[in-house]
Amino acid sequence: MKVLISAYACEPNRGSEPGNGWNWAINVAMLGHEVWCLTCINGKKSIEKEVASLGLKNIHFEYISTSPLVRLLYKTQPGLYLYYLIWQRLALKRAKKLCRIIDFDLVHHVTWGSLQLATPLWRLNLPLIFGPVGGGQMAPTAYKQYFHNGWFLELQRNYTSKLLTRFNPNVKQTLELAQEVLVTNSDTLTLAKQLGAAAPTLFLDTNLPSEFIPLNYPERPAGKTLKILWAGRLLARKGLSLVLDALSKVDSAIDFTLTILGDGPMRKYIPGWIKKYNLQGKVHWQGHVPWDKMKEAYLTHDIFLFCSLRDSSAAQLLEAMAFGLPVITLDLHGARNLVPDGAGIKIPVNKPELTVSLISKAIERLYHQHDLRNKLGRSGYKFASGQVWSEKVKLLYSKLDNQAILPQSKTITPDCLIRKV
Repeated sequence: MKVLISAYACEPNRGSEPGNGWNWAINVAMLGHEVWCLTCINGKKSIEKEVASLGLKNIHFEYISTSPLVRLLYKTQPGLYLYYLIWQRLALKRAKKLCRIIDFDLVHHVTWGSLQLATPLWRLNLPLIFGPVGGGQMAPTAYKQYFHNGWFLELQRNYTSKLLTRFNPNVKQTLELAQEVLVTNSDTLTLAKQLGAAAPTLFLDTNLPSEFIPLNYPERPAGKTLKILWAGRLLARKGLSLVLDALSKVDSAIDFTLTILGDGPMRKYIPGWIKKYNLQGKVHWQGHVPWDKMKEAYLTHDIFLFCSLRDSSAAQLLEAMAFGLPVITLDLHGARNLVPDGAGIKIPVNKPELTVSLISKAIERLYHQHDLRNKLGRSGYKFASGQVWSEKVKLLYSKLDNQAILPQSKTITPDCLIRKV
């Protein structure tokens, strides 16, 4: 089968959107399909190096660049969206040229994974898979105090999102014409239905390379100190100050430490937060660390605490489960669908004071109940072991024939592929 993949963000050995784009493209090729991948030029050097090392002859990358003037749009969030829409138009032009010489069987849009930005590739009149995508999630207004100076940007993002869903013509056409619309969380599932998708499917887009997962469940002996791990980009919406507020409410008799791994624009607030919440000596920020250190951190901590206030599907939750860490997170957006009930404690999001209290009580509970930590960790490890890139791509593409997607088929049902709502 000849497959045209749209992966604006695509780069090997990266996480988030670039990692998703790369893993979709490379794993479809590894199934034996002939793949052409539309992507931006930023990752060209690392892509070509990795493709050469893999020795794959059936994958071809089409690099699409914009003018220096257009690239100036990157400086603001609305400008970034406009830049991407311009890139999409250029990608469509390149795709039309390719279609004149290649008889594609299928088009698959993978990144950006945004419902509101959609894809213009429905215009090719080819069977289309759209997704998995997010975008339906909105940060809860009641928690805006934890965004600090980032709340204005959040409002800006929400306003831009509403404009796109209303005025971007590709949204309606993509959702109505795609044979498969795959969404990453229940919020986006609801929005996709509202905007015209007939039968969107909840499909977890957070996956792992098979070699990432330990061969055996990592046993953790009970210790005097509860070692808590937080990892992610230091963005306002990631809810780090919410976590620190909750830690300040933990019973003073409990011995714990929190390690923060990651960097970003909110780094400047960390010293002040530690002082504000009286967590001196308990909280240690290490900044961005290399991947081998990240694995070591997953192995040497007792629980993973991550309470993002807006996330499509946070990959670090799955990574932590793969290393047998019980999870404390919010019952919100991607985390609600990604973390199985038996693998962690999901905290309700309604009133900030109650959320803070419940997070602190969850920490106290896991401190006292080592058996529960072990039970949750084993459940998460078992679940994460099924979230492997090669198998997930294989399961989806096994439902395709050489001409088109099976249009009405919703038979992709293994638990390792889809979580039910």
